[in-house]
Amino acid sequence: MPDSIPQKTQVVIVGAGPTGLSMAAQLLRYHIDFIIIEKNVCTTRLSKAIVVHARTLEIFQEIGLAEKAVTEGRITTAINMLYKGKPKAAINISRLGDGLSAFPFALSLEQSKTEKLLADHITDNEINIHWQCEFIRYEEKDGVTVYYKDADGNEQTITAEYIVGCDGAGSMVRHQMGFLLEGDTIPKLFYLADVILTSDIINKDELFIFLIEKGFVIFFPLKGTGHYRVIGIIPGAAETDQSFTFEDVRNFITDQIQVSLIFNEVNWFATYKVHTRKAARFMKGRCFIAGDAAHIHTPAGGQGMNTGIQDAYNLAWKMAFTIRYKLNGILLESYNSERVGNAKHLLKTTDRMFDIMAGEGRFWNFVRLKIMPLAMRFISRSTMFNKAIFPLLSQIGIAYPESKLTIKSRIGKAKAGDRMPYFIFKDGRNIFDYLDSPVFKMFFFGDTEMNYFQQTGNIVVSPFSFNEIPPAIFGGEKNFYILIRPDNHISYIGKEWSNCKILFQRIS
Repeated sequence: MPDSIPQKTQVVIVGAGPTGLSMAAQLLRYHIDFIIIEKNVCTTRLSKAIVVHARTLEIFQEIGLAEKAVTEGRITTAINMLYKGKPKAAINISRLGDGLSAFPFALSLEQSKTEKLLADHITDNEINIHWQCEFIRYEEKDGVTVYYKDADGNEQTITAEYIVGCDGAGSMVRHQMGFLLEGDTIPKLFYLADVILTSDIINKDELFIFLIEKGFVIFFPLKGTGHYRVIGIIPGAAETDQSFTFEDVRNFITDQIQVSLIFNEVNWFATYKVHTRKAARFMKGRCFIAGDAAHIHTPAGGQGMNTGIQDAYNLAWKMAFTIRYKLNGILLESYNSERVGNAKHLLKTTDRMFDIMAGEGRFWNFVRLKIMPLAMRFISRSTMFNKAIFPLLSQIGIAYPESKLTIKSRIGKAKAGDRMPYFIFKDGRNIFDYLDSPVFKMFFFGDTEMNYFQQTGNIVVSPFSFNEIPPAIFGGEKNFYILIRPDNHISYIGKEWSNCKILFQRIS
């Protein structure tokens, strides 16, 4: 018999994929009452998205899941580029982000495992995920009323203050909001295969990119001996309705990569078309969308799932503070402006990356087969380039300089809108050890104790003082303040803490 679902809550989350589960996990931190419904019977059993980046691991660290994720996954240690079976370039990425994050690597972790970590965290906190409950519609009037079918097929309702649609690219929530996913579909048919293989070449915790004309074949390492995700393009299949199996591409793969390879097991195989689209807005009234419901990307850089998790991280604290402190609409509107802007930028970036990897014609073949190996060899020798590329791929470089929650200011390399820069103190602790509380933080860096700060209004701000000031980040400045949002982005950095009142007055 299905569990009984309350008829009233503060937030209804539609969808229990990585984004919806992340939204639930974040609302737990803020002690906000919510109900999460999902039409499927359980978390996915398929590998699907497989890359977990540093910024996501930092978010997981705050809820106690980072160590479990790393244990469950596999750190990718290197990227190898080959053409016609011969090595063309290699780069060690095991510590690509050293000094930039406590997680200076890319983690291969199947979406099935990511979802289970989040789902277990939620149920361990005695919150039910309501499976086999299908969203029908919502009505908005002094709150929202959500209509859904329960596991027995009966129509039920929940009243709430807000609804968050995390129900994927075909989102019914977004559809009722009246927003389309605007953009393009790439005219190619791609395949994904989760396999166990044996090879003299493909046998490490390393990523292998096989360059070919008109495309690529990529092998991502997953946990377990010979366990890989294979991604490629089926040539000439974009305009056909033919269904493909792994047997249809098995020989095609080995012919393309030209290295010895035996496929022992196939755990999962799928074909798909790549879309690059986003909604014009991510909110309308009391209704919000996040993750694939709001934007979908090419798989370049493994950004999609991580972006959805960051959507939830951004929205949850704003929704919680609006409910708890009765703040005005500027705070929630900043979710829309910040994350729409991020999605727009991300689409451009992933589209460019994908053009390089999958573009056709002489120009793109020249770039892929000649320029890319040269660029990889340069990157492997350039520490400065590594420090530039890691923030882009890992998402630690996402910033909100134009947000209404940002007071334009700067000290050294640190700017308002940035994620708080990572650094390690002489005692071995890192600055993120002080950032795990879901509140505003006021940091004072100087040669005296903070003695000018006072609480502003009813919003809790946790104060910290530091005498140790990293010159590489702050350029030798001292006696300055940093106001840090609950999602650990800088709202203000400067000498006058009273400037922070601007932010609190703006949202109160």
